[in-house]
Amino acid sequence: MGAPLGNGASTLLLVLLEPGSKVRRNITSESIMRQTMRWLVTGGLVAVLLSTGCRRSDDWDLQILTPHSDEIQQEFDRAFQEHVGRPLKIRWIKRGTREILQQLDAQERQRPGDTFGMDVFFGGGVPDHGLAASRGYLERANIPDAILAGIPADIAGVANFDESRLWYGSALSSFGVLVNQRGLRNQNLPPVEVWSDLADPCMFRWVVVADPQKSSSVAVSYELVLQQHGWDDGWPLLMQMFANARIITDSSARIPNEIATGEVLAGPCIDFYAWGRIAEAGRDVLAYVHPRGGSAITPDPIALLRKAPHRELAEQFITFVLSPEGQRLWVLPAGTEGGPKQNTLRRLPVRPDVCEQYAEALVVRDPYQEAAAGVFGKIDDQVQRQRSALLAVLIGAAFVDQHNDLQTAWKALMDGGMKPAALAEWRRLPFTADEIPALAEKLQGGGSASDLKLEWSRWFREKYQRVRELSR
Repeated sequence: MGAPLGNGASTLLLVLLEPGSKVRRNITSESIMRQTMRWLVTGGLVAVLLSTGCRRSDDWDLQILTPHSDEIQQEFDRAFQEHVGRPLKIRWIKRGTREILQQLDAQERQRPGDTFGMDVFFGGGVPDHGLAASRGYLERANIPDAILAGIPADIAGVANFDESRLWYGSALSSFGVLVNQRGLRNQNLPPVEVWSDLADPCMFRWVVVADPQKSSSVAVSYELVLQQHGWDDGWPLLMQMFANARIITDSSARIPNEIATGEVLAGPCIDFYAWGRIAEAGRDVLAYVHPRGGSAITPDPIALLRKAPHRELAEQFITFVLSPEGQRLWVLPAGTEGGPKQNTLRRLPVRPDVCEQYAEALVVRDPYQEAAAGVFGKIDDQVQRQRSALLAVLIGAAFVDQHNDLQTAWKALMDGGMKPAALAEWRRLPFTADEIPALAEKLQGGGSASDLKLEWSRWFREKYQRVRELSR
């Protein structure tokens, strides 16, 4: 079976995995594949299937595990083959970032310390690459000093590469809000300028969000809300953002598509998803906003997987991605000499020299200039890594699985005039910030995740009921 697992997933499996869902799911071959992987990971079968149902690593010149889009895969595949000057058989294994970690975890349980049969982990957030590094899944790639000299140690106080060189930033991503400004005007709604605007009662059912259990990239936006406002005030804001959501998607890539339709008018979005949709719809319709005091920019890493079967070529690929030649692919328009052939990627290079050389091609200002101007805040990587998995499970239990109850309680609170007792219950926290480290550690063990999720589901179900009762 040469294709990545899931390309032939059946509609019967889809029915089994999505019974009676009350949250809109964008059902595509990609989401079927992701659902298939989640089912397989739960059953602990990923490693077995990868070893018996797919081609051997010897059948490929290079295997790359990635959440990146098909367009990014196509352009880097073609450009790298041209760079090395010979045809290559490159296998791109596309997974959601969280699913990549689940897959590596499953293979590690099957064959501790062994090769994963793949070479490169390309794309995804810093927390995910940090987890992969901490679990021993990555090795230091030998990258020429001349290439690394062109990448600053940090941007806006955020590291561009791991201190042990286990991962390197390959591009930059900022996190903000995409708004349908034409729709806001038509509905007489105020502009969205800060994260709390998405939580305002006037935005009820005009917001779209993504499930952080399935999209680790959108989880950065939720972390930014918490880091800007603190746990005590930030968690109620997240509740209200999800309560205002008409749609919860399985993928952050779906958010700009929903906003462009006008059915919803705003939502958290990664810059390159936003700029791609703005290019199609026009700047008079859509706008990308860096929330005041709550935006951040982070690297999009690339790393060498442990005991890579094709280490030498993998290191060549990573070097190419970090070189000026590879970095041009992110920023130049399709068809431009030295740029992508068919797909304009609209990403921000991690190399300042490339940003400066191709400043006119950037969709926004030079990110290093914006960082110097104070546009971006510093995200606390340690805090983010510590509670990343916990937040995904908690938001899933509290907001996604109980979205109808959440919205009903929020509407009752608003219709009741925000009665003090009801509002106090609404803002009551499931646990304190001081308890987060111990809970996060507990999540790492065996069946703790499912136990905690059941406990939190019960806690929030009772909470929403009390809010409705106190709002009468």
